[in-house]
Amino acid sequence: MLAASTARELLLYMLWADRLVLAAVRNVREEDLTRDAGVSFKSILGTLAHILGSERMWLSRFLGVSLDRVPSIQDFPDLMSWITGWEETASQIEAFLAGLTDEQLATPLTWTNTRGESHTHPLWHPVSHMVNHATYHRGQVVSLLRQMGYSVPATDLIVYFYERAAV
Repeated sequence: MLAASTARELLLYMLWADRLVLAAVRNVREEDLTRDAGVSFKSILGTLAHILGSERMWLSRFLGVSLDRVPSIQDFPDLMSWITGWEETASQIEAFLAGLTDEQLATPLTWTNTRGESHTHPLWHPVSHMVNHATYHRGQVVSLLRQMGYSVPATDLIVYFYERAAV
């Protein structure tokens, strides 16, 4: 079982790391953001759109609101639309995590995935997955930025803890 305090900290970490990547991509040339780099979601922007779409989909499930599809690059076709979408989603995640309790995390959540399969797990499972999923794909973005010669942020969880301890 994941305690609410730990889940909140992990969600705050996810938002912190997303913000660091957001700051880094503001300096990336448009052609580099959209260049097909041969990765799962083709480009940096495609990968960022996938992260955001997944965060929106999971949050909607946590809140009991149905989305007809996972938002994608079609919803965030350029950096400004992605930034706007991320800011909206981040504020909703912050509101969600502010009220998160141990009891909620232990409560079963049932959802249907994009393949039409239904699953039921305690809420802490998909919350943990959402954080891990964002971390995985954020690492892909950081690798692509590094390969293209851009400065990249350190988004490791331990760096987040170092920074929190220093405040």
